Amino acid sequence: MKKIHPISTDELISSLGHRNKTQVRYYSFFEEKINSLADHAISIHFWILFNLSERKVEIVSENIEQFTPIKKEDWIHNLEEGLFIKSFHPEDREYLNAAFQFAERTRLSLDDSRKGTIKFNFYGRMMDLNNEYRLVMIKSIGEYINDKNEVEASLVVVYDISHFKIPNLPLISVIDYSNKETQYYKYIERDIKSIEIEVPKISTREKEILDLMCQGYNTPQIVSKLSISYHTVENHKRNLRKKTNTKTSSELVAFVMIHNLI
Repeated sequence: MKKIHPISTDELISSLGHRNKTQVRYYSFFEEKINSLADHAISIHFWILFNLSERKVEIVSENIEQFTPIKKEDWIHNLEEGLFIKSFHPEDREYLNAAFQFAERTRLSLDDSRKGTIKFNFYGRMMDLNNEYRLVMIKSIGEYINDKNEVEASLVVVYDISHFKIPNLPLISVIDYSNKETQYYKYIERDIKSIEIEVPKISTREKEILDLMCQGYNTPQIVSKLSISYHTVENHKRNLRKKTNTKTSSELVAFVMIHNLI
């Protein structure tokens, strides 16, 4: 079986190679996705737009200083400085470098018809305002790929998931919706584990409830938000746990996050 081998930040940057620079305004290209983030927030989060053609951070969300000790203006830096990776726990950095490299190479190797069916989540311990490490999920939500089949820009969202109980967390999860398969890649000493999943059918109302649960709302708050009864919300939660074979709300939210159900 294949394994992910850790690499240094220098190796990751070097692997980027030369990228052509088109005239596309990257923020404008991703603006619709950025504006919709608040409607689908899994938890408190911020976003970063990487300009890979110029090897720099293009722009970050306005709220980034609420969640990291790094000032907003300091985030706009060259990738060679490795500021993003340095904000993670030293034990996680080289594994995350390898995971990012693996994700890009995997996506670029796919046929055009399959590129939209693959989703990546990355997991690691990131520094908070108190210079302490907490668990986050890095979600790749969009890339700009030019006509040379090069990723010029990448938009990622960082979610704080420290309050969720997620057992056996992988380094990276790769969800392929074309064949309903999820692959979990862990550290070098662990093998790839492929798990066949049956993606549950979730109704519009159930999705609304999941969205609010992932934002931290409890049942009374969901009742108020959606103007439905307490009994209705609890029924939907019970059905969702049954569909996902989970026992608690925390397990349900964890399942939703790992399998990209919202």
